[in-house]
Parts: sequence; C-alpha cells; structure tokens
Amino acid sequence: MDKSKSVTETIEMTMSLLVMYWKRFFEKAMEKYSIRTVTTGAVLYSAYLHEGIVQDELGRILNMDKAYITRELNKLSELGYIVRDKDENDRRKNHIIVTEKGKKVAEAIGQCREEWITAELSGITDGEQEVFLQILTKMVGNIQANFFGDEG
Repeated sequence: MDKSKSVTETIEMTMSLLVMYWKRFFEKAMEKYSIRTVTTGAVLYSAYLHEGIVQDELGRILNMDKAYITRELNKLSELGYIVRDKDENDRRKNHIIVTEKGKKVAEAIGQCREEWITAELSGITDGEQEVFLQILTKMVGNIQANFFGDEG
C-alpha cells in the first residue's frame, strides 16, 4: 500500500470518528430536550442565531433541501421550540421564530458546542488550529472542484 493511500484512509477514519463521537456526545446531552439528532439541533440553533430567518434561507445556510428542512422544522414545532410566521408581503414565505422554550434549548445547544470545542481543541495551539483549518479548506475546495463544480 502506498503512503498517500494510507494517510488518506487514516484521515477519513479519524474524521469519521470525530463525527461519530460528536453525534454521540450531542445526542446524549440533548436527550432531555427530545432533540434526537445533530441535524435537528443544528436547525434550531441556526434559527436561534438568525431570528426571523425565512425557512428557505435557513435550508440554504444548512445545505438542506426544502423537504428535509420542513421535516426538521415540523419536529421542532411539535416540541414547541419554533413557530412559523407567514411573511406579510409573500404568503409563501415562512419566518422562523424561536419560542422562549426553544431559546432555552438553543442556549443549551450552544453550551454543549462550547464544551465539545474546548475538549476537542485541548492542547492544540492557535497556530496548529489555523494550519488544520487551511488544510481542511483546501480539501473541501478540491472535492468541490473535482466532483461538484458550481453546485458546491
């Protein structure tokens, strides 16, 4: 096996482990709020950060198609974490409003993220973080250019 293939497999496995551990950590922390997936949490947290965002724009930010974002928002609505408010000028648009109950959960998500990031970056210098981010950004650019073109 050549070295580049071995390194690639190691990178892929390590990234997969990070994602798996993050999901496990997040889902356990959010269990008491009935947030069962990282994706549902991401939708709520993003709606919280962008109060009043239009549903379609939230889908674009999170790279989710309309049907998927609708399902996630339906779950959050059933839990009482968000409400949809029709746009006064365009009744096809829904603005997402996070309820007081939802804001408490979104703040818990923020705390969960901070705890994860602190643990994840423990012992890694700012310089190492910057180099790592540059490398990941190049990798994403390579994949977009080679496989996804303009749709990225």
